[in-house]
Amino acid sequence: MAQPFDRDELMDRIDGDVEFLEESLEIFDVDSAPLLVQIRGAVAAGDAAALATPAHTLKGMLSNFCAEAAEATALDLEARGRESQLAGADAAVITLERETARLRTALQSFLETQRP
Repeated sequence: MAQPFDRDELMDRIDGDVEFLEESLEIFDVDSAPLLVQIRGAVAAGDAAALATPAHTLKGMLSNFCAEAAEATALDLEARGRESQLAGADAAVITLERETARLRTALQSFLETQRP
C-alpha cells in the first residue's frame, strides 16, 4: 500500500518548517471533521448538490499535505456531486475516511520523528 503522503514533496513545499506542519495538521484536524460529516450526510441522503462543495474543500486541504490517494478520492466525490452520479459514492466515502485517517496517523508519526 502506498504511503498516505509524499514526505519529500511535503517538506519541500513547506521549506522543512516542522512547526508550520504541526499547525497545519491541527487546523486540518479541526476543519476536516465537519467536512467528512457533510460528505457522508450528502451521500447518505442522495443529495449530489450538497456533496460537491465539501468534497472540493477537503480535496484542497488534502492537496496541501501531498496526500495523493485521499485527494483523488475527494476529487472523485466532488465530480460525482457535480455530475449527480452518486452510484458507488458510499464506497468512495469509506475510502476517503480511511485515507484521511491514514494521513493523520502518518503525519503524526512523521512529526514525532522530527521533534528533538
